[in-house]
Amino acid sequence: MYVSDMLYVTIDSVHTSSALDAIEPGHRYSWRATLHRVHVIAGIFIAPFLLIAAITGFLYAFAPSLEKVIYQEEMSAPAAAEGKPALPIAQQVAAAEAERPGEHATAIQIAADSQHSNRVMFKDPQLISSSYRHAVFVDPGDASIRGDLVQYGSSAALPFRAWLSEGHRRLWLGDVGRIYSETAASWMGALTLMGLWLWWDRNRGKRTGSTTRRARFMRWHSWTGTVLAAGFLFLTVTGLTWSMVAGADITAVREKAAWVAPTPETTVSAQAAPAASSTGVDWSQADTVLSQARAEGLTGKLELTAPTKPGQAWTAKEARQEWRTDMNTITVDGRTGQVVDQVRWQDWPIMAKFAEWFINAHMGILFGWVNQLVLGITALGLTALIVWGWLMWFARARRGHRVGSLPSPVGLRRIPPLFVVCCILYSLVAPLFGLSFLLFLLLDGGYRALTRGRR
Repeated sequence: MYVSDMLYVTIDSVHTSSALDAIEPGHRYSWRATLHRVHVIAGIFIAPFLLIAAITGFLYAFAPSLEKVIYQEEMSAPAAAEGKPALPIAQQVAAAEAERPGEHATAIQIAADSQHSNRVMFKDPQLISSSYRHAVFVDPGDASIRGDLVQYGSSAALPFRAWLSEGHRRLWLGDVGRIYSETAASWMGALTLMGLWLWWDRNRGKRTGSTTRRARFMRWHSWTGTVLAAGFLFLTVTGLTWSMVAGADITAVREKAAWVAPTPETTVSAQAAPAASSTGVDWSQADTVLSQARAEGLTGKLELTAPTKPGQAWTAKEARQEWRTDMNTITVDGRTGQVVDQVRWQDWPIMAKFAEWFINAHMGILFGWVNQLVLGITALGLTALIVWGWLMWFARARRGHRVGSLPSPVGLRRIPPLFVVCCILYSLVAPLFGLSFLLFLLLDGGYRALTRGRR
C-alpha cells in the first residue's frame, strides 16, 4: 500500500463510507472499508517515520560513491600508482603502528589494485561498537601514511557513510532509534500490499476519471506506487533482516536452519602459529599469507586477519565489493603457507547467499552505481508518495472537510477474518508491526469513545 493512499482515505468522509456500505454490502466492501481504516490510522503515525527513512535512505544510497570523492586523498596511493613495488606488509604495518603509538594492528585490508592505499586496522573499545575500527591508510609503495579514519562494518564504510548509516538505521539516537527504522520497515511492506489491493479494487470499479487537482495527485501516486511496489517490499525484507527485534529472531531462525555462511577452521599446532605477544603479531608472515591467498584464487580487495591466540591460523577473506556476487575465505598457517581450511562460495547455503546479495543490494554495493541509482529513485518515489498524500489531504480540507477526519469505523463482524489472520502471522515475523498496530487500535478506540461522549 502506498503512503499517499493512507492519507487519501484519512480525508474520506463518514458519508462516503456510509454510501459505499449501502451500495456494496458484502465481502468486497468489508475488505475496502477495513483497509481504508488501516490506511488512515497507520498513515497518521507511520508516514513521518517513512519520510525520515526515505530521506536518509536516499542520501545513504549514494554514499558509497560519494565517499570515494570525499576521501580521495586517504584512499589514493601515489607511490604505488607510479609503479613502485609494494613494500613488505610488515613494514606497512610498522608505519601504521607508529601513527598510533601503543596500539597494535589486528588486520590489514589489501587494496584490489595499485591505485589505492591499504588499510591497517586497529580495534578500539572506546568506539561505538566492535563494528567500528580505526583504519590507517598506507601507501604500499613507500609506506607513507595517507590518513587515519574510523571505519564501520564489513562494507568498510568511512565516517561520512557511517554517519548516514547511523541516521538511517538509528536516527542518531543509539539503539533506541532503531525502533523508528524497524517500525517504518515493517509497516512499509504491509502498507504496500494493502495499497496494491486498493489500487486494483479502484481500477476494476471503472470509475469515471476526475480532473480535480486532488485526482491528479491520486493518479500520480497510484502510478508511482505500483511501479515501485517491488522496491518497497524488497527494502522491507532486507531491512528487517538486521533490525533490532525482528532481525534477532530472523538471525536465530537462520542459525537453527544452518542458513548462515560456514566458518573456516583456524586451529593449527601451537608451534606452527605462535600467538600475538605484547609487541604484536609476527607480521612478516602476512606476505606469505597474501601470496597463498592469491594462489588459491582469491581476488579483489582482501582482508588479512592475524591470529590472536596460540595455535591459530591467519584468515584471508575477500571483502564486500561493488559488482561482486561471491565471497571466498581461506585460513593459512603463517609459517609454512599451508592452507588450513577454506570456505568457497559454492559451500554457502543458498539462503545465506540470498541474504548476502540482498544486504549488499540494500546498501548500494552489489551492482555499483546502477544499484545506487535504483535505490535513489525508490527513495524519491516514497518521498513523493508521502508529499502527494499530504497535498490531497489539504486539497480536500479546503472543500469543507476537517483535516484528519476518519472514515466510519468498521464493525467487528465486517472485518475479514483473513485480514486478522494475516496481521497476526505478520506480527510474529515483525513484532513492532503488531505492537504499533495494537497501539493504533487502542488510540482509535479511545478517540471514538471521546467523540461519542461529546455528541
